Amino acid sequence: MADDRYTYLKVPEEHYYEFYSEGPKGVIKKIIRYSLIEERPYKIYNLGFGDWDEKHQDVDDLVNSNNDDRQKVLGTVADTVIDFLNNHPHAAVFAKGSTAARTRLYQMNILAYWEEITEAFYLVQGYLNEDWQPFEKGINFEAFIIRKKF
Repeated sequence: MADDRYTYLKVPEEHYYEFYSEGPKGVIKKIIRYSLIEERPYKIYNLGFGDWDEKHQDVDDLVNSNNDDRQKVLGTVADTVIDFLNNHPHAAVFAKGSTAARTRLYQMNILAYWEEITEAFYLVQGYLNEDWQPFEKGINFEAFIIRKKF
C-alpha cells in the first residue's frame, strides 16, 4: 500500500484514530473508531469513519467532503485497519459503508490492494444474501470482514 497517507493520532485504549484531510475545501478532521460489536468466535469490531462535526460534537458518516484526496484518505483508513489488526491479532474488522456507494468504494479499494492484502496474510470475507463467503472479484457485497489468517 504505497500510496500517500496522512499522519494520524492514535488512542489505542479507546480504539480511536484521527487525522486531517487537506485540500481545496480546507483542513477537515477525520475520525476512525473501532467499536466492539460481537465476541464470537472472535472479537469483531465495527470500523466507524467520518468527518468530525463541531456543531454536534460527533462523527458525521454521511457527509461527502470532496476534498480531492479520496485515495489518500482511504489509504489512511486502510493503514489504521492494519495497525488495529497488528495490535489485536485475534480480532476482526467489520466494514460497511454508510451508503451503498461507499460500500462499493470500500470494495474497489480492497480489490486495488488485493495482492498486498493476501500477501500480508489477511483473510477477507464478503456478506451477501445473509451469508458470509470468501471475497471474490465481480460480486457486489453488502459488507466486509477482514482478519489475520492463522
